[in-house]
Amino acid sequence: MDPQIIDYYNEMPHEVNVIDKMNEELDEVQKENDNLKKKLEEYDKIMKKYQMPRVKVESVEEYQLLEKKLDELGEFIDSETSNLSSVDLHNHYHNYGKSGDIMPGPGCIEDENGFIYKSINKLDELTNHQNREWCEHRILISVEMFMKTEGEVHTGIEINLSGIIFGLNNNSDQEQLPLTYCELSRLNRPSWTDPEDLSGMQGHNILNIPYYNCEKCGKLDDYGEPENYGGLFCIDCQP
Repeated sequence: MDPQIIDYYNEMPHEVNVIDKMNEELDEVQKENDNLKKKLEEYDKIMKKYQMPRVKVESVEEYQLLEKKLDELGEFIDSETSNLSSVDLHNHYHNYGKSGDIMPGPGCIEDENGFIYKSINKLDELTNHQNREWCEHRILISVEMFMKTEGEVHTGIEINLSGIIFGLNNNSDQEQLPLTYCELSRLNRPSWTDPEDLSGMQGHNILNIPYYNCEKCGKLDDYGEPENYGGLFCIDCQP
């Protein structure tokens, strides 16, 4: 900037004052950006609980292997819960994550033989350790919802913990997972899923964990059922 007449009367050149003012404004903008960054980090941390990890498979064999692991997870949950009383399940849920010095017992995070601890580990391993926070939240919220169904009347509908964990509604019009959980999960589903699927099942149904490139068109999909169609096809390319 060229010298100005006012500079003759000021101790500091006019352009120095302008630069100082610009630096002050820049500091304010940087502070605002830092605050926004912190808020986004907090938001991402919260939303991580609703981001179901997906496992990409490259062949029918890989898909079927992951399907087998999903079946084994369901069998494990059914087997374990069939041997647990209502009181035992409540203890597992309420003790989980507490220090052994405060409340030792089944279900504590230090107890690797606890049902909830093992279930979270199995789900985390099945999803290749991509998002343990989601696995933990999914198991805990499912157990919570399962306990709330006790004593309720569900005519002709069998309510089981594995069905809730997997995100199945057992032909009921009422979702067993909380509505807010389902809605947030739907917001976090991949962009390539069916936008017309208003049920949101692709956002929280564990059976949608495996996905692949369609063998015919190359589009990403998680429709599955290769045993019926002889390959990994998207819903539009099924033979």
